Amino acid sequence: MRKHNDGHVVFSGLRMVFGAGFAISAGLAITPAQALEDKPGEKDALRTCEQKLCEVVLKKEAAGGDIACEVGKTWAQNKLKEGSEKRKLSWAFGDARCGVNFTLPRETMLSALSKPTHTLEFKPETAKCEIEREKEVTTVSVTLQPKIAFKDGKADKVWLNVTTIDAPTVIKGAIWTAAQIEDTFGVFHAELIGEINELVHEKCAKKYGAK
Repeated sequence: MRKHNDGHVVFSGLRMVFGAGFAISAGLAITPAQALEDKPGEKDALRTCEQKLCEVVLKKEAAGGDIACEVGKTWAQNKLKEGSEKRKLSWAFGDARCGVNFTLPRETMLSALSKPTHTLEFKPETAKCEIEREKEVTTVSVTLQPKIAFKDGKADKVWLNVTTIDAPTVIKGAIWTAAQIEDTFGVFHAELIGEINELVHEKCAKKYGAK
């Protein structure tokens, strides 16, 4: 599955919850109606958000506003299926697309990077998603309030904290069950934590550091 290094908890978390949750209803026979194409400007918005986050990571300046992003991500069916199979799961649907607006307080982010221990908490965010199933595209809304526990400047634990799901019953039940399993047992936490630390401690400097 392609990695994305912006809005890490929101997008990586949703990808993992969907991948695990929909596996529960994998017995459904699904034939995608049509492919979901990447929206125009999708990659540029992700890159801009990443740059905002990395600027705070690299400069560590207290002055300046909070980090606000409006981003979206489209995953092809084969990529979702491939990623699920690596975890002994099944992806029973077609393509998927999610979009979300999120804000991250600058002070909280700097504290997470500088203090011995600190928990970075997002405000509640609602991701709007489109999921291909049978002959239609189903709209799904997932509200979550992720938080990341940092230790010595590195992500150590992650919670997705899904609070509300607006979706057809079979999908809602699957996502909710998967979210509870994830936050209780941390099935995919290692991957998510690895992506966060890779961005903060490697990719930011490599892509946006002093040349």
